[in-house]
Amino acid sequence: MTRDIRNRLAKALERGEVRSAGSTLGPGMRRRLERALAGSGHEGDTPLPRLYSADNLAEGSVAEGVEPFPRGLVGCEVETPKGRVLKYRWSTPLQELASVQDFDGASEGSGVLSVLLENPSLEKFDLSRALYLDTETTGLAGGTGTYIFLLGLGWVEGDDFVVEQLFLRDFGEEAALLYLAGEIAGRFDVLVTFNGRRYDLPLLDTRLVMNRLEGNLSTWPHLDLLYPARLLYGGTFEDCRLQTLEKELVGQYRHGDVPGSEIPRLYFDYLTGGDVTSLVKVFEHNFLDVVTLVTLTAHFLHLCQRPELDPRALAGLGRLHHRRGNREQALRLLEQARSRRAATYRDLRDLGFLYKRSSDYRKALEVWKALISRQKKVSSELAFDATPYVEAAKHYEHRVRDYARALEFTEGAFVQASASSNGHKPSGRVMDQLHHRAGRLKRRLESKRAST
Repeated sequence: MTRDIRNRLAKALERGEVRSAGSTLGPGMRRRLERALAGSGHEGDTPLPRLYSADNLAEGSVAEGVEPFPRGLVGCEVETPKGRVLKYRWSTPLQELASVQDFDGASEGSGVLSVLLENPSLEKFDLSRALYLDTETTGLAGGTGTYIFLLGLGWVEGDDFVVEQLFLRDFGEEAALLYLAGEIAGRFDVLVTFNGRRYDLPLLDTRLVMNRLEGNLSTWPHLDLLYPARLLYGGTFEDCRLQTLEKELVGQYRHGDVPGSEIPRLYFDYLTGGDVTSLVKVFEHNFLDVVTLVTLTAHFLHLCQRPELDPRALAGLGRLHHRRGNREQALRLLEQARSRRAATYRDLRDLGFLYKRSSDYRKALEVWKALISRQKKVSSELAFDATPYVEAAKHYEHRVRDYARALEFTEGAFVQASASSNGHKPSGRVMDQLHHRAGRLKRRLESKRAST
C-alpha cells in the first residue's frame, strides 16, 4: 500500500467516511483495514489512526489541571501468543500530578498504612513498584457473562507516570488482552485498585479461567483504596465514590464525564457500528480513574506520616489507631481533631472512653458534658444517646460519691429523651436502665440523709 493511499484511508477512517456496500463499515472489515494501515501490526510499526484527536475530544470533558490527551497519543497493535490486541499509551511527568509532588517521600508512610489496614504485604509498599489498575466492563454485576473491554494500567517509569489502555475490539481478542495484562502485571510487586477486592480482581480471575490462562490476582499483594477511604472519611463526604474523593482530596473536578451506567451501552454501540469515536469519553473516564489511583495512594501515604495535612482525617486516623491498640496515638489525633473542631459526635464519644481507659477521669467528664451540650443544641437532628448522661452519672456516683449530682444527670437524660423527635426516641431497654439507675440513686440519697 503506498504512503499516499495509506494516509488518505487513515483520514477517511477517522472521519467515518469509509463505507462498505453502501453502509457503515462493519467492525470486522474496519479491523482488517486498521491492521492494513498499521503495517505488520507489531508494536513500533506505523500507528493506527489516533483515538484522541482534537476533533474527537469533547470540550471540557477532562479534569481541570490535567492534560491527559496530548495530540501525540496513538494506538498500536501488540502481537501476543494468544493473538493481537490494541493498546494506547500515555505518559506525563510525575511532578505534574496533584498529591505526588513529594513523590520520593510518600512511601515512607507504608509501615503505618500496613498496620492500620492490617495488611502485612503493604509494609514496604513502594509507589514506583505498584501497578494501578482499573477496568471498564460490559456490565456492572460481574459474573461469567461480563467482559472487560478496556483495561487501564498505570505505573511509574523514571520520572513519568505511564498509563496503557488495552482495548477489546471484539470478544475474540479477550485472551490476547488478558495475556498482555498478565505480562505487564508480572513486572510489579503490588496491585492498587478502587473496590478491586470485590469487583475488578475477581472478575479478572474469572476471565482468566474462562480463557484457560494461569493467574490468580486475588492472592496478590493488593491495596484497595476504597477501604482506607471509608475508614478515614466515612461520613465526612456525601459518599466515598472515587470521583468524590478525587474532588475533595485531590482538588480535581470532572466536567462532562460519562456515567458508569452508560459505559456498557457505548461499547455495545461500538460493536454494532464500529465507530470507536463514541468511546472517547469512556477512554477519558478510565484514564482519569487510573491517574486518581496514584494521587490518592500518595495522599494516604502522606497522611500516615503527617496526619495534620488534612484535619478531616484526624479523627478517622485516631479511631484506626484505637482499634489497633495504639492508645497514645489515638488520643493525640482525636484531641487534635477536637481542637480543630473537626471531630464528630462519634469521635468525641470515642475520645471520652479513651480518657476513661487512661484513667484521666477529669478530661473524660469534660467530654461527656460537651456531648450533652451538643445533644441539647441539635436534639432534632441527633438520635438520643444516653451514653454521656450515664457516664457522667457513673463518675459522680462511684468516684465523687455525689449522689445528688449523679441523679441530676440521670434525670437530665429523661428530659432529653422526651424532647427527642419520634424518629429519635430511645428504646424501651434504655429507658428501663435509666429508671433503674434513678431508683438506685434515690435510695442511696435517702439512706445517706437518714444516716446524717
